Amino acid sequence: MSSFDDIIKQKKKAWNAPGLMDGANASRGKKLPFSSPLMNFATYGGIPRDKITEFCGAPGGGKSSTSIDLCKNSLNIFKQEWEDRCEELRAHCETKEAKYELAELEEAGPRKVLYIDLEHSFDMAWAETLGIVNSDISIMQPPDVPAEDILQMVQEMIETNEVGLIVLDSIPSLVPKAELEKKFGERTVASLAGLMTIFCRKIVPLLTRYHTTLLMINQIRDNMDNPYVIQTPGGQAIKFYSSLRMLFSLGNPIDIVGNELPQKTEDPAGYLIKVRLLKQKSAPNDRKNASYYLLSQSGIKPEMDYAQLAIKKYGLIRKAGAWFSLISPETGEILEEDGKLVKINGLPRVYEYLETHPVYFNSLKDFIESDING
Repeated sequence: MSSFDDIIKQKKKAWNAPGLMDGANASRGKKLPFSSPLMNFATYGGIPRDKITEFCGAPGGGKSSTSIDLCKNSLNIFKQEWEDRCEELRAHCETKEAKYELAELEEAGPRKVLYIDLEHSFDMAWAETLGIVNSDISIMQPPDVPAEDILQMVQEMIETNEVGLIVLDSIPSLVPKAELEKKFGERTVASLAGLMTIFCRKIVPLLTRYHTTLLMINQIRDNMDNPYVIQTPGGQAIKFYSSLRMLFSLGNPIDIVGNELPQKTEDPAGYLIKVRLLKQKSAPNDRKNASYYLLSQSGIKPEMDYAQLAIKKYGLIRKAGAWFSLISPETGEILEEDGKLVKINGLPRVYEYLETHPVYFNSLKDFIESDING
């Protein structure tokens, strides 16, 4: 064995890192998907697992709602992965290693989702509307403790190897000890930025080792020098260490079927959530903008997103004036019913058709999902 290989073997053992030299063979990895197909299309499948993702934006832009939606989907994924792994181990339980791992898995259960609500504004009723079950998600609302203690707790949670997703809501709500001990009016210089620099440097390799995803929600601040440059609290380290950064803003109000309404509309059914990708390191960086429909009473409506993708991206629903022709994903021809071509007047009736014709809707959805990762 060469000296090079000998050193690598020693470090793998000393650092407990069997995948130390796997970087050259690493793929782009798995994703935690959104419920919105439009968001999944823009991000090539969702946010990257085992990495840092940052959501930033103005108040009311949909950051927390999108995060809660990711929590719901993550819970389902972690549960399915746990069941599959337990079933695999039960099929090979003749070895001591398999029996030991199975006992540990059954005791720990599926990977957990931890939502750290530093703003103390988590709305469980809205989370249930988005599909969260109260007993499934762990919600922590820390008291007035220093930011150092909270970030240390995040590291300890990751090192348990039981948490799959941690949401930190939000970065500006972290108060360093130096600020807590000062009176109002007394200033500290870059205390949070320095703290986040240390935190990011320590946490990135731990996320990979323990297969945990960290989603940090951030705010934006006015830039007096250049209003076109986005400024976010917490310093520059978060920008450098995040694999995906997304800027959220509130779009136009919409009615119940997704038609955009004037800004001054009273009592809209929901809003268009607009997203701009500021940084993308987990997929090709050729999709910069996304948007999805968020209804105030029912949350995200995937069929509306699928219809928009079918119209704008895949040509499976063709528009001519106010009329829409539905194309079969299998044949590429216009659908026929009772010997007549299926043509629908108005987008609301297209949504209604998709809801009432599950066979066609499922074929449309399968075609788009099979291509959504590029």
